Amino acid sequence: MFMSNPDQYKQMSTTELIKQFPRYQTMLDEYVRAAKAMDEQTFRQTYENDQGVLPFSTIHLHNIPISLYRSRLERKVGNKEDLSSPRTFSYVPLELANGYFPNLQRANFSGQSIFYGSLSPTTNFREISDDVTAGEEIYMAKWNLSPDANLMLNRILPPKDTFLNDNIKRFFELDEEKSEVFESFFQKLGEIMMSTEEGNAKYMVSALYANFVYKFRPKLLPDGSYMKPFDGLLYPSAKVEDVIEWNMAIKPDCIDKHATLQYVVRGKVEKDLRSINYSDIGFCKDGEIHWYSPWIDHRDITPTKMIVWDTNNIPVELDNGTLFDKVGKIVSNPWAVFEYQKDQWAGQYIRHFQSSLRGDYNLEELEEENLPSATFSGHAILREVDGWKFIRNEQEFRIGKIGFEFKVKSTFIRKQKPNGINWMENHGT
Repeated sequence: MFMSNPDQYKQMSTTELIKQFPRYQTMLDEYVRAAKAMDEQTFRQTYENDQGVLPFSTIHLHNIPISLYRSRLERKVGNKEDLSSPRTFSYVPLELANGYFPNLQRANFSGQSIFYGSLSPTTNFREISDDVTAGEEIYMAKWNLSPDANLMLNRILPPKDTFLNDNIKRFFELDEEKSEVFESFFQKLGEIMMSTEEGNAKYMVSALYANFVYKFRPKLLPDGSYMKPFDGLLYPSAKVEDVIEWNMAIKPDCIDKHATLQYVVRGKVEKDLRSINYSDIGFCKDGEIHWYSPWIDHRDITPTKMIVWDTNNIPVELDNGTLFDKVGKIVSNPWAVFEYQKDQWAGQYIRHFQSSLRGDYNLEELEEENLPSATFSGHAILREVDGWKFIRNEQEFRIGKIGFEFKVKSTFIRKQKPNGINWMENHGT
């Protein structure tokens, strides 16, 4: 549904509505020019009371559950922030907001706290910072809004969206020429909301329009009913060019009433900037995040085969022969070599297999009460050796390195805070 002031809309014919849209577009143009010439405070003082002069595009998600993904860079999480609190991964607490914090963003003025989230986790990693790079530590939280939230959103339509033109024509029963008048305005609004220009000006107009949405009060609709106040905005991501992916900006009171934290994961951003190689996972229960980190018990690394290489780095099979150490003592139990060396190298070596040890789990299926384990197979060079030899049928091989193929099982252990894969010598330590 498209409208400006619903009371006025009720009295207007389609012809009268069409006449209003050139004025709406003129207002947008004025805001854009002013944003480039004014500071934020002056801009707000000049235009923030223009409530009701622009139309909205509404979408009502009646009785529909919604999941939103929200991320934070680890380097921007303060030392005093509580990683066990859901608030750490929600909007900026209202008591911490001031005239300068949070910063001016796409759907909020400076000092205004708004919950930002994405409908897809692949979108959200790009939204958290312009300078996010592959390999950075990141937290990603999944929040669920209950169906009874009945979200009323102002939908920002992407420029040149065929959905826009088709729905305008169908709703107002317009021909092609008349629909272009509507389409031009909403395309302009979409360009403003998705602007990637440098500087604060790109956000001042979008934040102004967002505040028109937040402050909208229920008014009489054409059918005699009253419209629910807006809970926020639904808008396309400006960080993803190949497809349309959606973000939401939601008012804090709606989050407080209807949103619950499902989980938080900690990991590293992948090279595509659209996925995360996570290591730790936290489940929210009774208002507290319970963190779990992958870990490997001393007894969960087991050798499956001993491997040796000669001094020319050529593998030597240990069948039908005898292995001697540098003092000429027969190595009768090669597995003892593995056990003796394991504590010295495993703690560091295992970290190279972080993603494999974490396992290919579906996050949506993980439950705190039934966390899975993962098994990984690999090989390691334990050490270089001097003076070792292997004799088979009177043929002697000088051994230069020894290693093992092995299997590793990783599970999850409860931790006070996430700290990646842990190596522990004994269960329960």
